[in-house]
This record gives sequence, structure tokens and C-alpha cells, in this order.
Amino acid sequence: MREQEVRFPFDRAAAQVNRTERARQLDVVRGVPLNEWTRPSRCSGWSVHDVVRHVVQMNEVMVGVAAAARAGERYERMRGFDAKTTPSEWLATAPAAEPGETLAAYERSTRAVIDAGEALGADVLVGSPVGRQPWSRVLLHALFDALVHERDVTEPLGRSAPYSPGQLPVVAYVLLIAARVACAYDREFAVRLDLGGQVLDVSVRGAAVEVTPVTERTDAVAADPLPLLDGLTGRVPLRDVLAAPDDVCAALGLLARTL
Repeated sequence: MREQEVRFPFDRAAAQVNRTERARQLDVVRGVPLNEWTRPSRCSGWSVHDVVRHVVQMNEVMVGVAAAARAGERYERMRGFDAKTTPSEWLATAPAAEPGETLAAYERSTRAVIDAGEALGADVLVGSPVGRQPWSRVLLHALFDALVHERDVTEPLGRSAPYSPGQLPVVAYVLLIAARVACAYDREFAVRLDLGGQVLDVSVRGAAVEVTPVTERTDAVAADPLPLLDGLTGRVPLRDVLAAPDDVCAALGLLARTL
């Protein structure tokens, strides 16, 4: 992959967003009655319980990644991680647990991730599923995974929380990695998105990848932020939730192929 020039002014917000979003997600998961944990999620073949178990595993990974980075080491469990296959492999080999046990593990691991969020400087480079990134973006990547899986649980149950403006850095990060994938495929595009009054310019021009907030709404394409995440990750057709030009949808839609 060619070297990319990234402009993304959300890094300094990552630790605070990690703290507030994780606390909110604790409330959401606690609000799902344990007798609903056997119901199917949006993830093929996974129940609500399976999704929460996966999030616990990824929380544990984040804590391990932070500890290894502080020691100047690589977190070996992530070596060879494949977003399409590794989560299912980890889940299949994990010890069995009752929903109550998993909820307790989720609470413990979420609190640990909140603490780990401030354990490293925002600019420290750390390995992630999309390559080495500043720690701030590794935090946002983990939040992206947790937020999408939250919706994998709550959408089928009719328990989804509304969008909060404080989630903008997470949405912006998902647009960033979608744009970076498009850049890797030499797809250039530019679009202005109005996400419920918060406006972002997203573009790829040559090796330059940009996701930046703007105040001007002229020519902005309106999109509901959380359904947009569903479209970017392949949960729903992207064109159903983003009325953007064909080249924009085609470029941003490449991300779902990698997940």
C-alpha cells in the first residue's frame, strides 16, 4: 500500500470519547435482560451472548495492547489477526460461560479499557487491525468495533440508543478507514456529509486522505450517522443509507469487503 497523507483532527478527543462511550455502553448492555441473550444478533450465527463475549475478548485485547506498548513490546495475540475469521475462531475456543458471568466480565473489561485509554500518549504508534496507527486511532478503532456490535445486539431487540453528537469522532474514524481503503484502491472522491447538523468533508485525492469538520453545509449530503455505520460495515446496503453520487458510494463501500 502506498504511503498515505492523512488529515484527521479528532485524535485529541479519543481518550475522552473512549471514557464517555464505554460508560454509555455499559448502561446499554446492562439494560438488556439476561433472558434475551439467547436471541439472535445481526452477526450471522451469533446470539446476543456471543456478541457480548466477542466484545469482552476485544476489550481484553485492548488492555493487552496498551500494556505491551508501555513495555515497548508487540502484543503477540494480534499477530495474524484476520477480521473475517479470527473473531469466530477465538469465540469457538473460549470457555463456556453463562450470561451473568459474561456480563460481569464485560463490566470488568470495559472499566479496564476506560483506564487503558489514558495509559499512552495519543501519538504513540501501536499495531492495530488496519496497521500501525497512533494510539488515539487504535482507541477509536476499538470503539468503532464496540459501537457496531452494540447495534448488532440492540437493533434486533428494538433497544437501540439514539445518536449522540459526542460519537462524531467514532463516525469520523470509520469514514477515515473507509477513505483509506478507497485510497489503497486508487479511488478518488470528495463528499460533504451532514450528520445531523455535524458536517464533515471526506475526500481522497491521490495519496491525500482527509476527514475534517466544516461549518459550511452547501452541497452536503444528509446521512443519519448510526445507519451510515451500518452501511459502511455491510450490515445494510450503503446506498440505502447514503444518497451520495455513485463514485462516492462505490469508494466508501469498499470497506465492507475487508470486514
